[in-house]
Amino acid sequence: MKHIFIVLAAVATVSASAAGAAPISAFSNLDMVHRYTVNSGSVPTGINLGNLPGSLTIAGGADSFVDDPAATNTETSSAVVGNPFTNPVIPFSADRTDITSFSPGFEGAGSQYNIRVTAEDDPDANPALTSITRRAVETIGAAAAVMPSVAAEATASAFYRSERGYYFENTTDALISFNIIGEVAASFSSSYDGIDGLARATGRLYNRFENGVGATISYLPLSPYLTTTEDADPGATVVQNLIANDSGFDFSASTTAIGSGPLTEASFDADFRYRFGVSLAPGGRVELVTGFAQANAVEYVPTLTAVPLPASVLFLLSAVGVASGVGRKKNA
Repeated sequence: MKHIFIVLAAVATVSASAAGAAPISAFSNLDMVHRYTVNSGSVPTGINLGNLPGSLTIAGGADSFVDDPAATNTETSSAVVGNPFTNPVIPFSADRTDITSFSPGFEGAGSQYNIRVTAEDDPDANPALTSITRRAVETIGAAAAVMPSVAAEATASAFYRSERGYYFENTTDALISFNIIGEVAASFSSSYDGIDGLARATGRLYNRFENGVGATISYLPLSPYLTTTEDADPGATVVQNLIANDSGFDFSASTTAIGSGPLTEASFDADFRYRFGVSLAPGGRVELVTGFAQANAVEYVPTLTAVPLPASVLFLLSAVGVASGVGRKKNA
């Protein structure tokens, strides 16, 4: 499940070649996958299944900044509108990369997200209902900063979040039951080599049932909640949480590495499988809201070190009452 981006590959190369001289190198990586299937991929007979109008929300962005006029910014992005009715299915995809660096090579900061959503429709269902019965979401995020020779402030961040709602409605006079089976796999890592900064990766995946009328939901874990945590280094922190019950599931995690001099690394991996049993009484209805969110960030803010001035200069400044300040301007 590990993915290597062009920006991170370039960063790793520069960092390795300048290991002794680099003031800092910071990396944040995230990879989450959520797949689920309704009723083995077929709309249950007698059930209307469709999108909740106006329920789709999407937001995302990627930025980078280096506090040096010699650094230049490059942005690239693309998007493909998915279509669940084609054969083969066309996934929805969105990606964006933002890099601020010095030329030649990579010295600076960069961020990226890459989203892929594959939704498949029951071929026997009414297309007008948009009956999505198989859905897979993969969200990948990364941020990096490597400053081998320039002690200038550098930051990078990327985020993406999306949410959508569906409804299940029993149109018959009989009780109808079906399953929703899914799996989640996630990997987070943050590392920081140096001082005056941090790296962080944060993510969330969830399915929740709402506004049930004549609906009974039962949760059953199909596999243990397996996790691997690495946070022994000073400045390394891992926070994670899974809530799973008859109301749905909500998984979230984050890794943070705060620079204290030596290399600090924090990582977390998790996976689990689940089943929700759904029973709808005659005329019963329930809504399913599913969503995900990710955020990656790195930050390097070098501490300004005072330089002693000659006694004659100090006397002159005191005599004329001169005050000086240092300011900086950050790109939006």
